[in-house]
Amino acid sequence: MKRLKYILLSFVFAFGALSSCDEKLDINTDPLAATSADPNAVLPFVFVQYSSRKVTELGTRIPDVSQYISDTFNSPKNGNTSIFLTGNTWGMMYNQILGNLSLVKADAEAAGPTSNNVNAIATILSAHIFYELTSLWEEVPFTQALNGQEFPSPEFDDQQTVLNGIVAMYDEAIALIDNMPAEGNFSITANSDMFYGGDMASWRILANSLKLRALMMLRSGGANVDAQINATLNQPLMESNGQAAYLEYSGQPGAQNGMLTIITAFFGPDNESQNVFGPGDPIDELLRGSGDPRYDLWVARNDLPAPGIDQFPDPSTSVLSNNIIRATLPDMFMLPSEIDLYKAELALDGFAAAGSADENYRNGVRNNIKWWGQDIPGVITTVGDAEIDAYVASLAPPTANDVFEQQYLASFLMPVRAWNEVRRNQFPVLETPPASTISTILKRFNYPPDEVGSNPNTPANKNTDVPMWFENL
Repeated sequence: MKRLKYILLSFVFAFGALSSCDEKLDINTDPLAATSADPNAVLPFVFVQYSSRKVTELGTRIPDVSQYISDTFNSPKNGNTSIFLTGNTWGMMYNQILGNLSLVKADAEAAGPTSNNVNAIATILSAHIFYELTSLWEEVPFTQALNGQEFPSPEFDDQQTVLNGIVAMYDEAIALIDNMPAEGNFSITANSDMFYGGDMASWRILANSLKLRALMMLRSGGANVDAQINATLNQPLMESNGQAAYLEYSGQPGAQNGMLTIITAFFGPDNESQNVFGPGDPIDELLRGSGDPRYDLWVARNDLPAPGIDQFPDPSTSVLSNNIIRATLPDMFMLPSEIDLYKAELALDGFAAAGSADENYRNGVRNNIKWWGQDIPGVITTVGDAEIDAYVASLAPPTANDVFEQQYLASFLMPVRAWNEVRRNQFPVLETPPASTISTILKRFNYPPDEVGSNPNTPANKNTDVPMWFENL
């Protein structure tokens, strides 16, 4: 079965790669013929293209790197990053997403303050893409990126420079929102802004929350950002699941979550019957017997053992539930439980502005369980407040590792964030895959060959087990 899965799914990604190989991955050449962009036409493309590519390229190929899924097809976890995976992801992020957003942003700047809302959204989304790029490759073009005329071969910036620039982009977006005129603003349609329907107060909260995410990575790398963190903690941040940022899938043909689409295209009707995605050992070890309601929400046949590292499930093992591997599973961009748990971590480290470590820890656990058992769009199996409250009340006051454990669980089915939490916290401690060519879990992607060939400033690839700057080992 494992061999069959690798062979069949390689056709999916090989086809996707071949269809995109003609797209030049040199980020210095604007791949778009247009010189302007209607936000209500371009933003939907950006949301959908980013989400669909992320779910299929990253969401089905790297979740076993952080081991919240036991094994996936064509995974780079053993140390070898596929040119198709890296090329498609690099091209999607730089050409299709950042390229389009740069046009939207340029038009908004030319239009003036009445398009501050458009400018802010484009800036926030661009900052997030740069965050994911540096999370995957560490050194990436940033300060000279997307300006092919002035910088035909952009230099690659170190991770600290990129992260500081990302924080500045979020500050820029917040200032744009704060300086919107009282009336006459560009009308962003609900279909164009797939997160908040043009509600800029929600975008401001998201910008602050994403800024804290970037600052936490800078802090992990040893940067002195305590003052910036304190200032951000005093700004409105995500608190409830009603503020979550996610892309919703209707479940209709052509609008289904890619994880299920791959299962139905190549194996059968659903995950439980076809045994494609199983829970990783850390998920099983952290949740089995804990009383945490997420175990029953996420894992079917959980009276059976987990598949084990580097193994697909079979009828004798547990498997991820159809409750979550479904057509309407949303693509989660950011959840409030992440903010709660950052506050708990910071409170344990002495940040008074973060509040109570114990209260934030419990809020994070509660918010995440409520997300999966009540608030997630298309929820199937639900969990009542009484059960959630009883479990949260049973938790002991948190240690740092308790907080790290919950940060890991709260990043479930969020591939880049889960990988970042494991590398940032070094917890949970993950086993090296049995057939790995490296001595640790995967730490980084290699640069796509097309970019190496087109840009002489591309750094030499480091071994894929070399930690990134933010790990600060």
